[in-house]
Amino acid sequence: MSEDTDLSTVVGLLDDEHARSILVATSEEPLSATELSERCDVSVSSIYRRLDRLAEAGLLDEQTRPRRDGHHETVYVSLLGRFELTIEDGTLEWTVEGTETDVADELTRLWGNF
Repeated sequence: MSEDTDLSTVVGLLDDEHARSILVATSEEPLSATELSERCDVSVSSIYRRLDRLAEAGLLDEQTRPRRDGHHETVYVSLLGRFELTIEDGTLEWTVEGTETDVADELTRLWGNF
């Protein structure tokens, strides 16, 4: 997550139903904007607006996925593993934990697409 991202930005994104749907869907597998549009039942242009905001906040990463026809496409992966807000003893603290990625799993998934 970007160090410049503030709490209101994260909460604002998580308050958006479609942004949450994108984060949930891309936590399972990398998906293209078109696949996200179909899965979330939202127009591609709306998906792209949210993808931009999520990536800018560091909650989403962009990757390249090879296709069977030799070309490639951009897919998106959630970087949000956990969001925690704590109010206790007169203080408010918040943390965002990223997802753990295993290089071996990523390579296996990449080769599985061929």
